[in-house]
Amino acid sequence: MSLNRLIFYCAMIGGWAAFAGWFLSETLLFRRSFHEGFWGFMVILLAAGLVGGCIAGGLTLLGGLASGTLRGQAHRFLPGFLGGAIGGIAGSLPGNSLYLVFEFKLFQLIGWTMVGLAIGAVEGIYDKSPKKLRNGLIGGGIGGFLGGLLFILLGATSMAERAAGFVILGVCIGCFIGLAQVMLKEAWLTVEAGFRPGRQLVLSLPEIIMGTSEKASLPFIAFGAKGVEPIHVRIKRRQDGSYLLEDNHTRTGTFVNGAQVQGDVVLRNDDLIQLGVNVVRFREVLKHVPDGDENRRAGAAPATPVARPAASPIPAVVAVSLPPVRSAAPMAAPVARPNPPIPPRVAPRPGPSAAVSPVPKAPPPAPANAPRPPARPALPTPAVPNSPIVAAAPSGVPGCPVCGRAGVVVPQSGKRRCVSCGILY
Repeated sequence: MSLNRLIFYCAMIGGWAAFAGWFLSETLLFRRSFHEGFWGFMVILLAAGLVGGCIAGGLTLLGGLASGTLRGQAHRFLPGFLGGAIGGIAGSLPGNSLYLVFEFKLFQLIGWTMVGLAIGAVEGIYDKSPKKLRNGLIGGGIGGFLGGLLFILLGATSMAERAAGFVILGVCIGCFIGLAQVMLKEAWLTVEAGFRPGRQLVLSLPEIIMGTSEKASLPFIAFGAKGVEPIHVRIKRRQDGSYLLEDNHTRTGTFVNGAQVQGDVVLRNDDLIQLGVNVVRFREVLKHVPDGDENRRAGAAPATPVARPAASPIPAVVAVSLPPVRSAAPMAAPVARPNPPIPPRVAPRPGPSAAVSPVPKAPPPAPANAPRPPARPALPTPAVPNSPIVAAAPSGVPGCPVCGRAGVVVPQSGKRRCVSCGILY
């Protein structure tokens, strides 16, 4: 489960476990008539033991269920219950003894605080984890003090008051134990992809196992078991505070940031661990290995560098000297030849049957203020053989030696062809 849900579930389990302890104590103890003197003192101790045992057993079981399954973690409840019962009796003994002697409520508050300390220490002792022991003592002590204070303010003289007081005590102890585990964490794992993404596991044990086994601290079953062996990966905490990942000689292998692990590898913050179809991110509060450390792999075979193609240099611009362009040989001046005489055209006389075409009328004059139409560009005069209109060649362009008209350039010949005479010149 995620770390935020861990705090919520710790508070819920603590409250319901305390309610179960209250129900057992009411059924077995408070229905008797001995409430005063020595027997009354013993009833209070046994009630504290039942409530402490239920709270400690529930929280110890939850610590295993945070990442495992009920089938593999159910054995944690009985040791946690026994440890909590012993701690509850031992914690409430000095406080209630002083309260009976001096009748001062402060001593009773000290007793509930010691009960919280004892409950918080059970899970750390069971898992043999100094970090869990430290965090449990801090959270259990704070929760026992606040819950005991509210328990005393309620009075706890009637059955309803005792029920409310025990439930509040369990909620406070569970909530602050979970809060201490989350806030004081140093390193944790988060499942990014695969079986149940979003799960988180605080690395509070000396060794963490990931795989399909029931003994795994972070198990992967169902779809996530594809390509994962029972004990696939071990994560060990070294004396300097860094974490070492070890592949258990698996067939599918383990990958860190896309590179296959050969032996051991020292984890650094934000590393991605892949086993089968699952991707797990490693995070730590204190970076023991710098991000740019190239020698962070201890005992691992050197990774084969990926051969990258060398960058091709940019070709320099080379100035190429071209041979000079030879100018075309000057053309010979055209030989002036006299133009052949053009016979005058005689207008035909209209016969008797020819229709006389009407003379077109001149258009009316435009007004003085009328806008003038834009001038149209002059169209080239077509060259018509034997036409009296001669299209003289412009200046600088050689004309036809026969008619003097401008010829058309013939491609790839350097000559011109007269459109009127049809000769090349």
